[in-house]
Amino acid sequence: MKKSLSVLLIFLIMETVGSLICAQELQILTEENPPFSLTGPDKRPTGYGVEIVLEIQKRVKNQDVIRIYPWARAFFTILNKPGVVVFAMSRTQERDPLFQWVGPIIENDWIFVAKKSSHLKISSLDEAKKLPYIGVVRDFAWSKYLKSKGFTNLDAATDYVSNIKKVAVNRIPVFVSSNLSYQYELTELAEKVDDYEVLMEFCQVQMYIAFSKESDKRTVDAWQKAFDDMKKDGTVERL
Repeated sequence: MKKSLSVLLIFLIMETVGSLICAQELQILTEENPPFSLTGPDKRPTGYGVEIVLEIQKRVKNQDVIRIYPWARAFFTILNKPGVVVFAMSRTQERDPLFQWVGPIIENDWIFVAKKSSHLKISSLDEAKKLPYIGVVRDFAWSKYLKSKGFTNLDAATDYVSNIKKVAVNRIPVFVSSNLSYQYELTELAEKVDDYEVLMEFCQVQMYIAFSKESDKRTVDAWQKAFDDMKKDGTVERL
């Protein structure tokens, strides 16, 4: 009888600890990166990535609020504070040891985009290096990737909007975006998608939910299990 009570007590303690882990307070951050994550008409974050995270939160019983930050601020926060979650983040070789990872939640192709009227043609990174300017977003993974490849013609802006506007008025010939978002970005700025073309895909990356390095690994594991279950039961495909 005593043995049964002891086993029951251990089980209840484990359940309580597990609940506390899943209830750990987190600072959950994303960016304006439509249609993956963006501010909706009701001023709340929305988009595919947000729906993924909300479903994970539901399954692990976490109710912390998702906030939209500028990318540079979100990245600085996750580097310097424990218990921070940022999504969606490209998992690169440089970033891999800096964070804990949940996913991958989607694949993303990095691309060069230009106006069709420019009649530009590039088929390699070496050819892209010869362009006068390439519009990138400051501190984005693709910016660091291109710098690591020896690019010195990068024109860094704080957001994708600035880059598209520069290309639209012919201040720069090319901007960098992703296959998931560039059409949406153009439409949001009232640019005709048919007036633009993808010159070249230069890198394919997987996107993850990143946790700051000091976050409790049991919390990260709980999120990963929830996401794996979502894939198995068809929730990810439905979203």
